[in-house]
Amino acid sequence: MTRPKNTPPPRPAAPAPDTAAAAAAFLAGQEITTTDCRGCGTQVSGVNGRYACGVCGLSNHWSEGHTALPPASEDPDA
Repeated sequence: MTRPKNTPPPRPAAPAPDTAAAAAAFLAGQEITTTDCRGCGTQVSGVNGRYACGVCGLSNHWSEGHTALPPASEDPDA
């Protein structure tokens, strides 16, 4: 099935208010941080002090981040 030309695609449904509020709360706790890679000196950016270098592949240990990671019981994919 094809759509007639110059017809915009249908808009996705807006998220539920509780879903939007949870997403906003999550994003408020995130901070983009930047440093130099300890392996090769390339400038790398990460979230809350956790980094992975795209040049040499070095990544810092999860415990070096600025915030505590959530427990496994809060993992929605578990």
